[in-house]
Amino acid sequence: MMDDPAAPARPEEAKQFADLIRRCADKAYNFAYRLSGNEQDARDLVQEAFARAFAHRGRYDPAKPFDAWVHRILHNVFLDRVRRYEHGHSVSLDAPPPVEETAWEEILPGTDKEPIEALLRRERETLLQRALDALPVHYRAAVALCDIEGMSYDGIAEVLGCPVGTVRSRVHQGRLLLRREFERFSKTGGGVS
Repeated sequence: MMDDPAAPARPEEAKQFADLIRRCADKAYNFAYRLSGNEQDARDLVQEAFARAFAHRGRYDPAKPFDAWVHRILHNVFLDRVRRYEHGHSVSLDAPPPVEETAWEEILPGTDKEPIEALLRRERETLLQRALDALPVHYRAAVALCDIEGMSYDGIAEVLGCPVGTVRSRVHQGRLLLRREFERFSKTGGGVS
């Protein structure tokens, strides 16, 4: 890779970088989806992470796994967005809906009717994603990278920028919290109790 990240990429360098991105694109999207909880935000996160990775391609160490480097950038992009969002947005479902004489149930999207197996699978995935969303960000990231992406503890430590022992602790504690949240959401039908 190049030494000067601000310099324009040579054609062969751009092709090499594009090949690296192509190889890790699915994993990056899956990780982004598990962090954000929805398709559009996941796509936006991946796009921004890839753009940042390209802009800072000179910082990539080819001796280390490229996907771990990209996952770390993606994780940082996600954390930046969470901080910005929390700073400027807060909506309470206890507050009146934005449209007068309309209930929140009418504004929020419902579910379409599908065969029972698909509905049950989607409900379980939704409950799992809600439980994952309920975890503190550092546990969510560790569990998603370990259990969904299948990344090694060393790789997760590289992405999250913490020691392997901390990763082990976060994965263990995150799994316990995830199980508890999943059971709670399952008992309440996905609602908050």
